[in-house]
Amino acid sequence: MRFLTKLSLPLLVGSLWAEGGVANLSVRPEAQPKTVALFADFLYWHTSETVDWAFTLSTVGNSTNTSYKTFSFDWAPGFRVGLGYNMEHDQWDTRASYTWFQSKAIALTSGSVTPAFLSARLSLLEPFARGKASLNLHYNMFDWDLGRQFLVSEHLLIRPAIGLRGGWISQSIQSYWSKPSLFDLFTVTARERIKHRFKGGGPKGGISGKWGFGDFRKSAFSLIGEFEAGYLWGHWSIRDKFTDLFNTEINIFTDDRNFGSFVLHTFAGLGWDVNFNCDRSHFSFKVGYELEDWFNQFQIFSDTSGSQNNNLVLQGLTANLRLDF
Repeated sequence: MRFLTKLSLPLLVGSLWAEGGVANLSVRPEAQPKTVALFADFLYWHTSETVDWAFTLSTVGNSTNTSYKTFSFDWAPGFRVGLGYNMEHDQWDTRASYTWFQSKAIALTSGSVTPAFLSARLSLLEPFARGKASLNLHYNMFDWDLGRQFLVSEHLLIRPAIGLRGGWISQSIQSYWSKPSLFDLFTVTARERIKHRFKGGGPKGGISGKWGFGDFRKSAFSLIGEFEAGYLWGHWSIRDKFTDLFNTEINIFTDDRNFGSFVLHTFAGLGWDVNFNCDRSHFSFKVGYELEDWFNQFQIFSDTSGSQNNNLVLQGLTANLRLDF
């Protein structure tokens, strides 16, 4: 994240050595007509979130070693679609978008395995010989903002904006446990399912910048940087259900939680803009690295490490197509 901040900052401060010449009309706000914008993003993101779902014990000599088991996510695709409107009066613009992303992690372990969550510990069946768990993340977020572009120099544009963000993030953990029974007569099995749901909404604000570094006929190339912060009033719902081979159930109901959720968003990349239809229409493409950090998003209580107020980080490649007409 420090790398993205360092890369974005120069784009938002200014162009101290821009030479003469007129940048392409596609990046000059005074040429903005009253138009509608359609845009779509392809996302290829990686999820990072620390979740201790089990631990194993091993004995070496006179010492016992504890190894905590966490999830490791794969890269996964997603998308963002949106609609915008460019106002001719005073060059204001507004846009709204919806972002969809899903990710999954699968983990396995064996040995002297102890589940991390409370309902499994209350079953008194531990330790198990084998454990398997999966974590499914479902991310759905809506954004709206209102901003205005300012031409700082002949080649540099900045756009401060304010807006609203709201949506929901659902996470579910499913785990399966097994061990041989006494005298190996049968296999003791059990399963556990934890549902972790967040929904919230609130204000956001940020700034983006575009520095044009090359023109060719009616097209322009640029460096792009974005930084945004949001504060959402959130509601967390957490449920934990454990079932053994005799269908005996243990349910843990955690009190719902309501407090603010802070999120940071940044993007750094390259852009290409072109005008057509006698400069009345505009097409743009940008590609770069995007990062979104949700502070204290994971709120499950673990019997091994207590309350897990862990960050949820989504980051990876974003490619954007936009048409103004």
